Amino acid sequence: MITRRHFLKNAAIAPIALSSSHVFARAKDKPAIDTSVNKRISLSQWSFHQSILGDSKADYEKFKKVLHSRPDDVLLGSLDPRDIAKVTRQLGLESIDLVNVLFFGHAMDKPWLDDFKSRATDNSVQFQVLMCDETGSLGASSPKQRQASIDAHIPWLETAAYLGCKQLRVNAYGDGTYLQQLNQCAESLDKLATRAQALNIELLVENHGYASNNGAWLAMLMEQTNHKNLGLFSDLDNFFMGGWDHKPERRYDRVQGLMDLAPYTRGVSVKAHDFDNQGREITLDYKRFFKIFENAGFSGYYSAEFEGSRLTEQEGSEATIAYAKKALESTLI
Repeated sequence: MITRRHFLKNAAIAPIALSSSHVFARAKDKPAIDTSVNKRISLSQWSFHQSILGDSKADYEKFKKVLHSRPDDVLLGSLDPRDIAKVTRQLGLESIDLVNVLFFGHAMDKPWLDDFKSRATDNSVQFQVLMCDETGSLGASSPKQRQASIDAHIPWLETAAYLGCKQLRVNAYGDGTYLQQLNQCAESLDKLATRAQALNIELLVENHGYASNNGAWLAMLMEQTNHKNLGLFSDLDNFFMGGWDHKPERRYDRVQGLMDLAPYTRGVSVKAHDFDNQGREITLDYKRFFKIFENAGFSGYYSAEFEGSRLTEQEGSEATIAYAKKALESTLI
């Protein structure tokens, strides 16, 4: 067992170098990707959110109102949310990470979910994580609002269990000072993690906005909650201090943030925006980042999540998966 103290000490004194010529050597010069490496990459359903939602998110405030009143009306794209099972198989993967806003009207809608499970079975894929958004603030200063958020998560927790997911990802949103949000989130997460444990679902928190984009704060939240069924779903890119649209932009140091989160990480969101002509993500050094997680003892899934605009969602997902596989294989040598 690698302790957090031992990991941080080693990581601090052993900078990790990336050799692009090694990572992107021609396939004929490298052994075939190990099956265990291939199986550790999953596909985030969000990679195809434009195909599912169309342009319904163009006016985000309107999108949220429609989502909560007539949720199927935001599904303006050409791809049925359930057909992500077929897409995942076409991309050569076996695991899918779902996003609740892409089928927001179907929490515990058993006929709809049964059809989703059938499509997954037909394509020999499984569900790994269900990511929850638009479910209130677990760290709200009001006890009533915190309980309302917990209650809003329960149908999705049950949906995750019904679909056979292994994990549920939530957000640590709240109000007040950092310390107040820390204590308020910890209280809610403890209750929700216990409820999830009864359903054999692991509860994960993502660095996904506001205080949670501060790596030190999110690591402290794990320590404060101290629940064995609670961990992190660590995103490689979500370190925007104050939120994504804060002006001027401020960022928590990404490498430091990943080092902060790695000891608690039980799933990784592998963000991608664009790629160079050698197949590397232009802003994110996957090999270096994966090494941080692997050195901390992480052995879970790396979830490919393409969010770019130059490439199509299909092209971008293919590029993300290819780079993630090569980087992970090289990391494990």
